[in-house]
Amino acid sequence: MAEVRLENVSKYYGRKRAVQDLNITCGEGEFLSIVGPTGAGKSTTLKMIAGIESISSGTIYFNERPVNDLPPQERNVSMAFESYNLYPHMSVYDNIAFPLRAPRWRMHLTPQEESRRVREIAEFLGIDELLERLPQHLSGGQKQRVSLARALVKKPEVYLLDEPIAHLDARLKFSTQTLLKEFAVTYRSTIIYVTHDYREALGLSDRMVVLRKGRIEQMGAPEEVYNRPATDFVGKLIGEPPMNIIDGEMITKNRETLFTAGDLFTIRIRDDKVESMKRVARQENGRTVSRLGIRCEHIHISRKQISENSFRMPVYAIVHEAESSVVTFELRDILLYVRTRGEEGFRDYQIKDKVWLDFDQDNIFFYENTVDISKM
Repeated sequence: MAEVRLENVSKYYGRKRAVQDLNITCGEGEFLSIVGPTGAGKSTTLKMIAGIESISSGTIYFNERPVNDLPPQERNVSMAFESYNLYPHMSVYDNIAFPLRAPRWRMHLTPQEESRRVREIAEFLGIDELLERLPQHLSGGQKQRVSLARALVKKPEVYLLDEPIAHLDARLKFSTQTLLKEFAVTYRSTIIYVTHDYREALGLSDRMVVLRKGRIEQMGAPEEVYNRPATDFVGKLIGEPPMNIIDGEMITKNRETLFTAGDLFTIRIRDDKVESMKRVARQENGRTVSRLGIRCEHIHISRKQISENSFRMPVYAIVHEAESSVVTFELRDILLYVRTRGEEGFRDYQIKDKVWLDFDQDNIFFYENTVDISKM
């Protein structure tokens, strides 16, 4: 396995920037996910690591060895894509074995060694009973697993996986994620995994990178990215419902700092949070405005007043889920989401009921205004 390091890596197509000044390290044996919306530069980054795309500037290292000038076949990487790319005239066995037979890899395995490698990975992914079938006799989920097996069978220095389970249904996706994580731990594999699905990244990764328009928005452990989003963009991208982002005004009154969302609510900001609020506040039309972020599970809801900082609002909508419900409130042109658990009696709430809300200030954040929250 290899450590992969990108140092100031940029990619331009003419004047169009795909990625700019990426500094990313994926340690040996680490599972690193790259997350972002369409057009963020995720697949371009993976293709540059593989050598499929040239880089415009910067350096890519494998174990401190620059690989910028090495063609893909000399980088000892293995890729799996969202598309299956299976050979229709070959059996499942031969599709999986194809990388082991390719002359460019010079593996020179005996038939017994090849069979052991193919059957090991097929059994691991639960497709060992399909080895004699042709691709046209497989379901979409089975084809996806065959494609993944073909990428995993070679045991290269680095696995590069680009949306490899995007077409699986929810049940198969969950089980395949479990297998991927088990594979990474069992074989101490270096895996760089591209996905637009933040749930996959949170569940699989040792660390994750969030890209936005070709730049790194945040990089860290999954729990850090989810619980402490560095920007409003990350807060809105990671999570379902997304982080509540509320624009308001910062007011100082009677030596207290208040956050007010117009005539909707006003809360006192705890002293230890005031400095972070001031750092991102800006002047707008003679007012000091700021942007507050809080996850739905960190807002308390009750029919009775919770604290002196509580405020009342009418329920706009309720969506019941298996183990919780999401109660929604209307704030002008955005919605405020609150996740409640069964023991809190959420099933008693009705639309238009006025209830008390209270923000857990251990888990509020203040951000610079970088996204249009009404469009996310």
